[in-house]
Amino acid sequence: MISKIKIDKFENLIGYSFKNKQYLINSLVHPSYISDKKKKYVDEISEFERLEFLGDRVLGLAISSIIYKKFDKNNEGDLSKKLSYLVQKNFLHKISVDLKIDNFLKFSHKKNEKMNISILADSIEALIGAIYLDGGFISAKKFINYTWGPYLNLDDHNMQDPKTKLQEISQQKSKKIPYYSLIKKEGPSHSPTFTVLLKVLNIKKIIGVGPSIREAEKNAANNALKLLNEK
Repeated sequence: MISKIKIDKFENLIGYSFKNKQYLINSLVHPSYISDKKKKYVDEISEFERLEFLGDRVLGLAISSIIYKKFDKNNEGDLSKKLSYLVQKNFLHKISVDLKIDNFLKFSHKKNEKMNISILADSIEALIGAIYLDGGFISAKKFINYTWGPYLNLDDHNMQDPKTKLQEISQQKSKKIPYYSLIKKEGPSHSPTFTVLLKVLNIKKIIGVGPSIREAEKNAANNALKLLNEK
């Protein structure tokens, strides 16, 4: 199902070579692919989700251990914030983009962008679960430390997603949440540009543009934070 060339290429990308390649293959076949193709790969269906379950637990322990040692001056609250940020779905999706896992993962692309983000985030957890089964906790932690490493020194101010930060500010000041609306979609279907209008705290006409609705909303939130001097 997944060629040896692709397996070799992906192993080079993640810096880990599997002794049992089937673990890797199981982590790269999402149930949506099997369902759409109407194929009888029952083992892969159950294994992806089981690997995701396992990887979620391994990731939490590994990140907790890494930041506990790295940030020895942080209290429990600070460590909890860092952990929450580093294991959230959006961050896992960021890691999936870094690893270009969508070039290797067998899955059915959805029209709903949030579902695609969720699938790619889940695939990172499944991959971690596969590495853990193949090489143990030390190998999984080494992979996580290598992959998450560039993001570990982000301060608390930069950790928060701009949409989340703006929502907290808006609720504090007006008890209302920001409202985003899509006002324009341009360009070809394979490379569209979305324009979003943001209404928040009576600020006039805040616009965000991006290659997806999610990115356009994020950029609009960033623009609002700049106007509020909260960046």
